[in-house]
Amino acid sequence: MQIVEMLLTNTRARPGTKITPKGVVIHWTANEGKGANAVANRNYFNKPTTEASTQYIVDDKQIVRCLPENEMGYHVGAKVYKPDALKQLSSYPNNCTIGIEMCVNQDGDFKAMYQRTLELTADILKRYGWGIDQLWRHFDITGKNCPAYFVSDDYARRFTGLTAAQAWAKFKDDVQKLLTGNPQKTQNNVDNCYVSLKLDAAGYLIDGVSYIPVRAISESVGADVGWDPVTQIVTVNGAEIKARNEKGISYAPARVLAELLGLQVEWDGPTKTVVLKGEL
Repeated sequence: MQIVEMLLTNTRARPGTKITPKGVVIHWTANEGKGANAVANRNYFNKPTTEASTQYIVDDKQIVRCLPENEMGYHVGAKVYKPDALKQLSSYPNNCTIGIEMCVNQDGDFKAMYQRTLELTADILKRYGWGIDQLWRHFDITGKNCPAYFVSDDYARRFTGLTAAQAWAKFKDDVQKLLTGNPQKTQNNVDNCYVSLKLDAAGYLIDGVSYIPVRAISESVGADVGWDPVTQIVTVNGAEIKARNEKGISYAPARVLAELLGLQVEWDGPTKTVVLKGEL
């Protein structure tokens, strides 16, 4: 596997901090513009004003190494992290993870880039003696929609023809095949069942806009809520959301919060009830 060494010289993006890696984090560049390949993204990281970086960037032609694997990059920084990431990685996962950025430039070949990413990922896991349980999406650590085609169904269908959950499962299965020559154990088919969760949480109706309690709703669907008492900023899965505080409780517009949680909103006029629906 050919890797092009183009180590960063920008000290804002390359602090030189030594790390002991515990896992691999998969990203996407989110730049579909022509020419947004691995070298272009590496050059962006190397700009003196850029404070982001990663160890590897992959396009359809090559793999570019921006940082040694034992040096910290800035690829999963956030104000709030998911509990599993804090438990299995560290309180600041940049200091123990190897990042891989997947390019999606429109003049590139997604399938070829995908295959190169599989090979690089499997190579790293194999060298460290890891399995796919040491493989993370950016989303799994901070809640960011990254890589979007492994998190959001709309992007997943456009890039892979699958749902996001299916696409991520396939990626891990493809890595597993390279690691062992065998796919992951297939789960037995089971019937679907549907769960309805009703919360007796009061909200507000202001100028025709329904406001609902951020923490009660978010935590009921497994999202992480953060609150900074100094700036009074509320975050859901690491993303800031504009909210109003009423008697110590943060409320946000139902449609804004629902979109952040990937839920659909329905309004029952006669009962003045907000109904949230979605797949968890």
